[in-house]
Amino acid sequence: MKRSDMENTQNYLQVLSESLDKKTVILKELQRLTGIQKEIVEAEEFDDEAFNANVEMKAALITELQKMDNGFQILYNNTKDQLESGRERYASEIKVLQQKISVIMDLNASLQVAEANNKKLVEKRFAALRKEVQEIFDKTDKRLNLETKPSVILVVGVNGVLVTLYRKN
Repeated sequence: MKRSDMENTQNYLQVLSESLDKKTVILKELQRLTGIQKEIVEAEEFDDEAFNANVEMKAALITELQKMDNGFQILYNNTKDQLESGRERYASEIKVLQQKISVIMDLNASLQVAEANNKKLVEKRFAALRKEVQEIFDKTDKRLNLETKPSVILVVGVNGVLVTLYRKN
């Protein structure tokens, strides 16, 4: 193997290692946000703004992880042949990468469990909120009182579109 190929492979291995380190940091942040999400859902007063902000932060991190995974795969594909042919030469670097991947797999597994638990909590919380809204609705007089002049009817439609109808008679 030429010296320049070896240097390129060393550089690729360094970038792969740094990518795995960054992925570990992101997964730990996702775990932290998942813990916060659990607290939000379990709180006595449901804070929908905090919940939505949490979901948005997690979505951004997941998008970043997906981009990193794609980049990692491309980079690995560029070095796979050199790594396989020089397995002994790069044994220590490969071992470090394997250890980092093992940590990532553990983090990913625990995150999946936490996410599944949160999903159950969210479903339970939303069912309780729906029940609460239904109970309020059931106690409310559903008849339209259009005896006042003018009368205003607000109708919320699809995607939050608001329609205002006036009755001037």
